[in-house]
Amino acid sequence: MTEHDARDGNGAPPPFFVYYNPRVHMFKLMAILAIAIVLALLPFLVENVETDPFRLIGGIVIVFLIWAYLTGSRIRDRRPQVVVDPDGIYVRDWHSDIVPWEDIEFISHSSSVRRGIISALTRSRRGPYLLFSFSRMPTFIASVPPPFSFFQRMWNDIELQEPAIMEYGLDTKATVILRAIQDHIAYWQNTPNDTGDKTTIVPPPLG
Repeated sequence: MTEHDARDGNGAPPPFFVYYNPRVHMFKLMAILAIAIVLALLPFLVENVETDPFRLIGGIVIVFLIWAYLTGSRIRDRRPQVVVDPDGIYVRDWHSDIVPWEDIEFISHSSSVRRGIISALTRSRRGPYLLFSFSRMPTFIASVPPPFSFFQRMWNDIELQEPAIMEYGLDTKATVILRAIQDHIAYWQNTPNDTGDKTTIVPPPLG
C-alpha cells in the first residue's frame, strides 16, 4: 500500500508531498562546475588571447556560476515542491497559492501530449511531465522583492500558458504524482458541497 492509498478517519487521502531529488541536482551541479572550470581555463591554454573574447568567456563563466549556485540551493532545499491534498494542488514553481480542484479543467501526461512546433520551441519540456489546463488562472505570488518580482511575474505568465509539473529533479515519478492526484480528485468529486455541483476533471488513465 502506498502513502496515498491510505485514508484518514474521514476517508480522505492524506496530503501527498513531492521534494527535490538531491542526487539529481548534485550530478547537475558537478556538470555545471566542470564546464565552468573548462571555460575559465581556456584563456590560459591559448596564446595571444584578445581582450574581447576573454571578457566574453568571463561573462559566460559568471552565468554558469550563478546557475551552479541556484542548482546547489536546490540540493539543500527540503521544502515540498508539490503538495496534493483534498483542497487542490500546490506547485512551488507556479508562484501561487494552492490551486483548487474546481479551477482545473484537464490534466495530461506527457505520453499523451501532442505539442505544436511553436510551443516546443518556446518552452522546454523534458519528459515525463504532467500538463494542466486551468479554468481560472491562479493568482501570482512573488517570491522575490521588486523590481525582480516584475521579471518573475513576466516569466511566470509565460510558463503558466502551459503549466506543467516536470518529473526531472523531483524525488517522485510523474505517474505516482498523477495517481495521488486521481485519488484526491475522486474523493473531492464524491464529497458533497453546498451546491452539489462540481466540475468534472479529466485526468488520464494510468497503465
